[in-house]
Amino acid sequence: MNPYFDQPVSKPRIVQCTPVLRLASLYVLFSTLWVIFSDTLAIKLTGDDAAALHEVQKFKGIFFVIFSGLLFFLLAYRFYGRFTQSSRQKESLEKRFEVLNKTTLEGIFDFDLESGVIEVNKKMELFLPCDKGSYWQTFLERVHPDDKSRLEKELEGFLTSGQASGQSEYRLRGNDDIYYNLLISIYLLRNNETAKPARIIGTVLDISALRSLQTEQYKQQLKHKQELTSSIIQAQESEKNRWAEELHDNVCQLLSVARLYAGEIEAKPERAQQLAPEVKNIIMDAINDIRELSASIKPPSFSETTLKKAIEKLTLDISRVKQIGFTIEFDNFGESSLNNEQKILVYRIVQEQLNNIVKYAKAQHVSISVRRKEDDFLVSITDDGEGFNPSAVTTGIGLNNIRTRLQPYLGEMVIESSPGRGCKLSATFSTMSTAV
Repeated sequence: MNPYFDQPVSKPRIVQCTPVLRLASLYVLFSTLWVIFSDTLAIKLTGDDAAALHEVQKFKGIFFVIFSGLLFFLLAYRFYGRFTQSSRQKESLEKRFEVLNKTTLEGIFDFDLESGVIEVNKKMELFLPCDKGSYWQTFLERVHPDDKSRLEKELEGFLTSGQASGQSEYRLRGNDDIYYNLLISIYLLRNNETAKPARIIGTVLDISALRSLQTEQYKQQLKHKQELTSSIIQAQESEKNRWAEELHDNVCQLLSVARLYAGEIEAKPERAQQLAPEVKNIIMDAINDIRELSASIKPPSFSETTLKKAIEKLTLDISRVKQIGFTIEFDNFGESSLNNEQKILVYRIVQEQLNNIVKYAKAQHVSISVRRKEDDFLVSITDDGEGFNPSAVTTGIGLNNIRTRLQPYLGEMVIESSPGRGCKLSATFSTMSTAV
């Protein structure tokens, strides 16, 4: 238990000089001065005239009443004016405090350590419903068990450290038996003579909704990371599967034929002159297929070439085997603003969509556009092929690969197509944001 909260510190009582005491003191002073100096004053006023002195002495009491009454009327009027002004100020402060008490979201407390008296507002009563005399005990009873020891050490350290202010967070059970996440900010006043803690004034803010929102946000971020990781793994597996299919359907088939020819030559040496050139041609075809597959897997080195030249080479390689015309437009691009990973992202988006066009679209012409708009980069690939129904192929491997590549940059992909009217793929991403 903390001794500062458990035992109020005694302090000397100081009798304040109230208006009533002031008036009484002034009355005694005025009466004393009247008794001492009134006779002397009367003699000076009448001189040696005994008759006049006798008359003045007869009215001395009346003069005392008149002068004292006038004096104390003026003093009382002055004190009353001050009292009225103080009452108005107090009433104004009370109204302001009442408005503040109703509008504030914080619990407010004023804890006098020397008297053990605490004042709280309505909001604080929700967090700590108890008798003012048992504040500290009830407070500790309602603090969450996991936070109690830590909070006691923090408060004790604050009271003994000499700091003027402090802040802490803990969970407290309210009068509805629900634990609230509270942020407490306190300011410490010390006794001028002993320098010991004398008063604590503080606020308690309910941050339960904020903590709940942060927890939910963390869960969403974790879920997003898990989904992103899953998408990346799926994309990698899809890529591996595609490479395997390419190797199996092309290279393996070519090598199998070359093996048959080699077996034929072994069995019938007389046919070697006829079959050897065929075997050589098949092996060269297999080598070229492996080279093409390797080139599609390995991204270009942008330390040796530019993104525009890499895309131009990609289209040139396709033009050698497919009768497709290409238009490439780099509008207000600024390649230097992209890092290496973002350049690879643009390259892979174009490469993936061109693979789709070559396999399925039967297009005659393809337009590729890369442009920048403020901090956003827009990549669009448009073809005049057969088109398709986008809702029917949104789960395709190629399209999913593009979406997966865009996810780390919070990018978006939009497909505009219909049967017989070609296809336009638009991808947008920002260099200023990445997924958490």
